Amino acid sequence: MSEEGNQQQEGRQLFCRVITPEKVIYDGEADLVVARIADGDIGVKRDHAPVVSTVEPREVRIYQDDEKYVFATSDGFFKVSENLVQILVEEAMPPDEIDVEETESRVEEAENELSEVSEENDEEEGNRQREEIERRRTVAENLVRVAREHGEG
Repeated sequence: MSEEGNQQQEGRQLFCRVITPEKVIYDGEADLVVARIADGDIGVKRDHAPVVSTVEPREVRIYQDDEKYVFATSDGFFKVSENLVQILVEEAMPPDEIDVEETESRVEEAENELSEVSEENDEEEGNRQREEIERRRTVAENLVRVAREHGEG
């Protein structure tokens, strides 16, 4: 490869954006982005092939130089294209910003709601309600797990 080709290759950088409806949680360079998508864990480095998938409620890890950034996320969408990773989710928080007690109460609340979903509702409506409550519980459980695994205290 020519010297010019090497310079072009070295000049390209991977970027990552973690976005919620309220704000951009992370927007910067990355050496490696790791997330759980529909097919399993994925690690993305510079020049990765394009990907469009759903992202599962887990943690997103972003490595840049000697830094590691961790965010607990809800479910959402994951896209890689032209050295840009975009993660679009309802919730994303660094572990040290998660209020574990408040989030545990969200888990309990969802469990209580699940037990109260009326059997009298038509089956389709009841299933939709249960799925939404289960999703909220899974997201809250993930926030608690990530806070405990990666939080300061």
